[in-house]
Amino acid sequence: MKKALISIIVIVLLAGAGFGVWGYLKAQNIKKQGEDLRQITSDTLSLKSIEPNDVEVSLEEWKNLSENSSSIRNEMSKISNIPSGLESNLSQFYSDKSQGKYKEAQYLQILLDGQRKLDLQAKTENKKSKGQIETILNELREIQNQINQSNLSLGPEFDLLMKELQQEADSFLSETAKVAEGMNYESPAIQLNAAGLDKTIDELKTAVTKSLNDWVSLQDKIKDEIGKLSTANWVNPLSK
Repeated sequence: MKKALISIIVIVLLAGAGFGVWGYLKAQNIKKQGEDLRQITSDTLSLKSIEPNDVEVSLEEWKNLSENSSSIRNEMSKISNIPSGLESNLSQFYSDKSQGKYKEAQYLQILLDGQRKLDLQAKTENKKSKGQIETILNELREIQNQINQSNLSLGPEFDLLMKELQQEADSFLSETAKVAEGMNYESPAIQLNAAGLDKTIDELKTAVTKSLNDWVSLQDKIKDEIGKLSTANWVNPLSK
């Protein structure tokens, strides 16, 4: 009876040890998988969140993601058994949508630069001389040309906001041009009605910023998931 009990204990200990080794070896495979993914993706997982008061967008990081997504997808296809949740996130992040995100980042930078150059924020004094008004009109036309020449279209989710912005910009151009025509360079400064234009720019900026920051959040989730894989020391070998 005693020998039988000892035998059972030995078998249990051996089984436990074997289970532990099995889990360790499986963890090593997972760790290598994580390290491989980290090496493949590290150069493109560097997007930065955009804060409300930012005046610059890190365009190089968005451009880098856009240009390298296709090759990274090819590299990832060589790695087998990526956890389904992580695989889904990677497929989304490195999809063709990344090219659209780069366009969004460029568009946002133009809006930020344009709003600063136009200096028409509702919270500031908008009295402008004839010369200042002519400069504003030229700047606004240049912004429109820059968007058109750069082929910076946004996704359909922005259609309504873009239509409203275009209408406000056209209206502002027309009304302000008439104001300038009725002035000479000695005329007193005139208060411009730019509240509608400023509001629509802010609304589009907010929407595009949210869209880009959602992509940054997806990136951070991917980084966290890859980090967990690359630091695995033991896993339940019976888990999928």
